[in-house]
Amino acid sequence: MKKYKRLWIILFLSIVTVFGLMRLGNLEFSAATLTRVDPVWFSLVFVAFYLSVIARGWRWRRILKTMGWTVGSIYAIALLMAGLFTSAILPARAGDVARVVMLKQDYKIPISQGVASIAAERVLDVFAILSMAMLSAWWALPGRVPDYVIQLIMVVVGLLGLGILGLVVIPSIENFLRENAFLKKIIPVKIWPLYQKLLDFGFSLIQGIRILGQNPKALIFIIGESFVIWFYDALMVYFALVSIGVFIPPSATLFTAMISDLATAVPITPGALGQFDATMIALLSLFGVSTANATLATLLVRIAQLWTFIPVSGLVTYIFGFSRVLNLNSAELARPATPAPASSAVES
Repeated sequence: MKKYKRLWIILFLSIVTVFGLMRLGNLEFSAATLTRVDPVWFSLVFVAFYLSVIARGWRWRRILKTMGWTVGSIYAIALLMAGLFTSAILPARAGDVARVVMLKQDYKIPISQGVASIAAERVLDVFAILSMAMLSAWWALPGRVPDYVIQLIMVVVGLLGLGILGLVVIPSIENFLRENAFLKKIIPVKIWPLYQKLLDFGFSLIQGIRILGQNPKALIFIIGESFVIWFYDALMVYFALVSIGVFIPPSATLFTAMISDLATAVPITPGALGQFDATMIALLSLFGVSTANATLATLLVRIAQLWTFIPVSGLVTYIFGFSRVLNLNSAELARPATPAPASSAVES
């Protein structure tokens, strides 16, 4: 039972979240509520979500390929799903660690390069979300964007700027960090080799990200994929609203989806339960959607992207053998993994 303790916690939090949101939105779990949902439009919420997952897997594979590492498309998509599953049931961003470990075991990709590929994903995601959030804010709420939204955008812009500055500045001070006499004096001799190894790891990671910038054609394509990935999130919100007969401008849908995604950049709870939901309901209310309809639309989105995705992604995790990283099978973890063959059917 201990192995599945996290799943029980998620189940408990999910139940609390659902009942809390339904109470807030004065919704009743009844046949009348269910009959309001158009099954055709609701099915498109699932289609948009799983297309975004596939697109994320393709993009990650392309990032790795640009960095000089080739993995199969099916493998990349499955491992990304396993990472999302792991992040949902383990603390912090354990799914990212799982992906890096699996790349190391299955394809002998250095840890620093695996981390670099995921760091590149994060930068591209933030860039795409911020761009669409600012565009939709100007389009949907000209001159009346809430202060808290502006503050959130500015904080993320600042962090993104610091990250880019670090990529530019840090490599130029490598010699200083390695050979500076003052550093040699204050760092104990016994720790100096470890310090050098940490620098090797850090600069290898940075170089992995910088390689993307040295291949403009691939970078442009990857950036385009990033915009498509997050546009699917906006489509999920749009389809959820239409499924219950609510129509708002496309710009409002895009703004709601992007700000909700920004609010969950650092998930405090498993699956960002509560964070995403409260933000989405508040923003939909800003555009005149009733609290009841905003709550119902949010629950429909969460059914697709969280509550049904956990069992699906969990199944993928076990089928592809990625449960090794969850330590559910000690013998499997202890045994070196056989390199997985690249998918020849879907390589582009």
